[in-house]
Amino acid sequence: MNSKLFLPNLWRFIWLVAIQVIVLSEASLTADGYCNVLAYPLFILFLPIQIPTPIAVFLGFLVGMTVDVFTGTIGINASAGALSGYTRAIILKRFAPRGEFTGKEPIPSPEYFGWRWFLIVASIFFGIHIFWYFSMAYFTPVYLFAKILPQALLGWIFTMLVVIVLTRLFHPKI
Repeated sequence: MNSKLFLPNLWRFIWLVAIQVIVLSEASLTADGYCNVLAYPLFILFLPIQIPTPIAVFLGFLVGMTVDVFTGTIGINASAGALSGYTRAIILKRFAPRGEFTGKEPIPSPEYFGWRWFLIVASIFFGIHIFWYFSMAYFTPVYLFAKILPQALLGWIFTMLVVIVLTRLFHPKI
């Protein structure tokens, strides 16, 4: 990652971890704490397009572990972050405009590809992340239909709303 992309990603890391730890980890959208909103994976999604997958996996693990340290979730976010770093390249390759990226697009954002493309990619990316997060939180198939799927779906809906708001904040030109 060159110096031109390093600083914006560092700030994005700091802000998204702060938002996750200070605001979203403390906010309960339902009375029983049934809905978790996860904004920090946006850091992983907004990494430069050409970044190698092992580095994306490491950075995903790092951002997840940072959130785990501050929220006491013991590896759940680190696991989901590493998985997201891995699946990111697969999702981006599958949904690349006209089959491949030109190299002129520094990050996968609506600024370069439009909102429709971004929302499709972000929906799949966050869907995988959130499903894995809740699967690791319960770590048993017994709760698949009773807890994991409903919480993942509700968390995904609210997370996508937060992703749209945060994307507008990080990319005000669009």
